[in-house]
Amino acid sequence: MVHGASSAGDALVVVALSGTLFFSVAASAARAKVGLYLLLAIAPYAVLAPLVGPLVDRHRGARRAAILVATAGRAVLCLWLASITASGWLYPGAFALLVMSRAYGVARSALVPALRGARPGGGTGSLVSANARLSVVAVLSGAAASAPGIALLRIFSGGAVLRLAAVAYAAATAFAFPLPKPEGEADEIRSAAAAFSTPALRRAARAAAAARALGGFLLFALAFSLKREGASSLGYGFVLGCTALGAFGASLAVPRLRRGGSEEWVILASLAAASAAALLGAREFGLGAAAAVAGVAGLAGAGIRLAFASLVQREAHEAVRGRAFARYETLFQLAWALGAAVPVAIPMGGRGALAAAGAGFAASALSFAVSERRRGGH
Repeated sequence: MVHGASSAGDALVVVALSGTLFFSVAASAARAKVGLYLLLAIAPYAVLAPLVGPLVDRHRGARRAAILVATAGRAVLCLWLASITASGWLYPGAFALLVMSRAYGVARSALVPALRGARPGGGTGSLVSANARLSVVAVLSGAAASAPGIALLRIFSGGAVLRLAAVAYAAATAFAFPLPKPEGEADEIRSAAAAFSTPALRRAARAAAAARALGGFLLFALAFSLKREGASSLGYGFVLGCTALGAFGASLAVPRLRRGGSEEWVILASLAAASAAALLGAREFGLGAAAAVAGVAGLAGAGIRLAFASLVQREAHEAVRGRAFARYETLFQLAWALGAAVPVAIPMGGRGALAAAGAGFAASALSFAVSERRRGGH
């Protein structure tokens, strides 16, 4: 319930900001605004890794408290932003929303094994299933919230959508109060780096970072390509909907793939699928091809996220799990922003962008397969 309401709020915020920052302006102005947004997307992680990660690891109850603060804080921020959508304060407000959203994600991911009763080193299948169920909840809640959000945006304005997001976050706060508080204090550990930087995590992190960069590249390359071809916000919304549908498919498929192999196998299969889809889509670019590629890219990206989260929950020591998620999410967000910055700075056609993305995914899959082979992986 907590994650569903929070995900609904996140989807509504995306709808509100997309109408304000992107499709409401010409392509040249959109590039400048999106570039500023990318800077804001990176900035929260300057806070996340050094501050939020250690904070939620201080004691086990801090993770539940962080969820409460992050959901309630976003409700208040959305109410404030709803009244200043035409003001320059929109960007600092969006920054604060991102900080709280990422803090919520770190606390939630770190809390999953404790609530599932799973221990590092065992039961990874149950962790994959738990992460997948949370992903299903997020997709369904986001999809359910997007329809009324888009309607409010078209009839009224982004402010009305933000007010509805505030209601969703307030509901998430109410649902979070009954969350059980894990008993006992978090164990102390001398070397935090050694506790969450195992060889398996480093190999998987490199592949996941490459996938995140290519995902950011695809998202904005498709957006600008469709905008140049005259696609409306509804057309781009259809493409985003296909991305969400792909992510939903991954939430159903990954637990089954995990039963037949390892998390590393899920990562490799996801990279290969994204490469094949992008290269095929490059043959004839259009709204249909963009939607198909976005769907497979959504499936691949969600599959890699689920597999990597399970690896962290398995490999990282419980005492530093919050710091592990904060550190890797910082890396991944930086990779995403750098990938997204390429089509923002350099105009390119849809076919060329898809061909470049396909080659990038293929190179990442090959590199990951070789590294696993050299280190005795299967």
